[in-house]
Parts: sequence; C-alpha cells; structure tokens
Amino acid sequence: MSLLTLSVQHKHTFDEARRHLETAVHEITNRLGSLIKRIEWSSDHSRVRLEGSGFWITMQVDEQAVHVSADLPVLDRLLGGSFTTRLKEILQRTFQPKLPGGTGKA
Repeated sequence: MSLLTLSVQHKHTFDEARRHLETAVHEITNRLGSLIKRIEWSSDHSRVRLEGSGFWITMQVDEQAVHVSADLPVLDRLLGGSFTTRLKEILQRTFQPKLPGGTGKA
C-alpha cells in the first residue's frame, strides 16, 4: 500500500504559499505528463486534487504548512517506489524558505 500523508512547514504568507502550490503542481504534472487525467482546484487555489488511473494526490496550503494526502500504488509500481520520494523532494524544494541573498542551499 502506498498511502502517504505529509505536512511541510512553509514560512510564507498564505498568498505566497498558494503560488508555491501552483509551482509544485506544475512540476508534478511535468513529471507525470499524460498519467494525470484530472486536476481540480478549489476556487481560491489553496487546495488541489490530481487524479490518474490508480492514483490520486490531494494538496492543501494553510497559514503554516502544505498538507499532502496521496494514494500512489500504481505510480510506485511503475516507477519502482521512487515517485513517493520525488513528491517529497518537490514539496520540500518548492516550499522550503530560501536564505536572503542565497540560493537556498547550505
């Protein structure tokens, strides 16, 4: 079973967090391409659900964090379990605050 729940603290304003959510969705859809069959956004773009054959991902931002729930059995089988890891990396990279004047890397 590949059920995933994850929260990543973002330390951004709510509006910035929503923009970061859109960036994360864009990166996920670029990686998965035609495997994604449906993307449904809430009216304020603070919540999104991505669906494909045999998987779904729900992401929501609030004032402190991005929260993810996903069921990825097909993707993890197709990609050898690596998509769960990739999803976590995308979220951490997208929502991790960058250091002023730096690249965001230590």
